[in-house]
Amino acid sequence: MVRILGGKAKGVPLKVPASARPSPVRLRKALFDHLRLRYPKRGRFLDLYAGSGAVGLEAASEGFEATLVEKDQEAVALLKENLRRTGLRARIVPLPVEVFLPEAKARGERYTVAFMAPPYPMDLVQAFQALLESGLVEKGGLYILQHPKDLHLPFGERRVYGENALTLVEA
Repeated sequence: MVRILGGKAKGVPLKVPASARPSPVRLRKALFDHLRLRYPKRGRFLDLYAGSGAVGLEAASEGFEATLVEKDQEAVALLKENLRRTGLRARIVPLPVEVFLPEAKARGERYTVAFMAPPYPMDLVQAFQALLESGLVEKGGLYILQHPKDLHLPFGERRVYGENALTLVEA
């Protein structure tokens, strides 16, 4: 069972759509331990390929202003339900990431943290490159890609958690 790990909604279970692969507990815990220290005043958090909302709702629970982007209709319905269950506030955008990124850029949206956990069959480097090129993260913020540990990007800081890894790139 996937639960919110900390903050206001700590312990609340989340419903997970069949299409989702929720980020593992150890990875989420380490990520938010890092973000809590790095951004004590929080900021704006972007969760791309949100799935169950495990990461984006964790961010909202920790005090970030969260935006969750997800195109799968079942996942969007469960995100809305999970939002109600947690009592948190977040913006859910029911669009493909490829559509959201240029639209958000055109609107001048800016985020403190942009987290991306695309489906692993995708070209993860190409998806992350599109996020980096979007320029959506403010100076001093972070672009973060969750990926299999056997993928090595030629840039950024790499952190491994079991079979998964995070690559962090500072804006």
